[in-house]
Amino acid sequence: MSAAERDLSSSDTSVSGLSEAALARIADAVAAAETRTSAEIRVVVARAPLVQHPFFSVLWASLAALVLPWFIGLLRPMPALELLAVQAVLFVVLASVLMLPGVVHRVIPRLALKAAARSAAIETFLAYGIPQTAGRTGILIYAAARERLVEVVADEGVHTPLGHGAWQDICDAVASRARQGSLADGLVCGVEKAGELLSGPLPRRPGDRNELANHVIVL
Repeated sequence: MSAAERDLSSSDTSVSGLSEAALARIADAVAAAETRTSAEIRVVVARAPLVQHPFFSVLWASLAALVLPWFIGLLRPMPALELLAVQAVLFVVLASVLMLPGVVHRVIPRLALKAAARSAAIETFLAYGIPQTAGRTGILIYAAARERLVEVVADEGVHTPLGHGAWQDICDAVASRARQGSLADGLVCGVEKAGELLSGPLPRRPGDRNELANHVIVL
């Protein structure tokens, strides 16, 4: 199993922009791509935040409360107990602000979001039985709409003949269109790119059947 990722951060797209028609268009693209290859393609769009705990809000509040009062102490010396009181008040205030609904997701480092997207994509890949396809030829295109990240996870049957570069090409195809403002267009483009890449080493064969549903999974 191999994974690749790409940042969609310059896109204004959100999952709310995926209408029923857009979801149907992506599903049709999957069906069309699979007429060219024996591989299986699944598309998942996640609406929920990748990180749903306030760990980073508490972390930044703790660091600020630990460091900032010492700078105040340099300008205005104060007793140790008073300094501790300032730290406690500062922590409570900052933590409360950083855990507000409109703020809590903005303080998560981008690297942490990318790691969370990769983990979520792999978990989804396993949860939806993609490794159970005949020949281990399933791939997953996973889009985290809120965080504007896309991941591709590929099983060993397709990774071996194509390699990591192919999955990065699919991520790039999604990103290039999504950054123009349409996640649906990006996913259609990514699916089409996947069909193009997979059709070479894994062409459609007589008797091939559709092992995974073509519809988009929205989480």
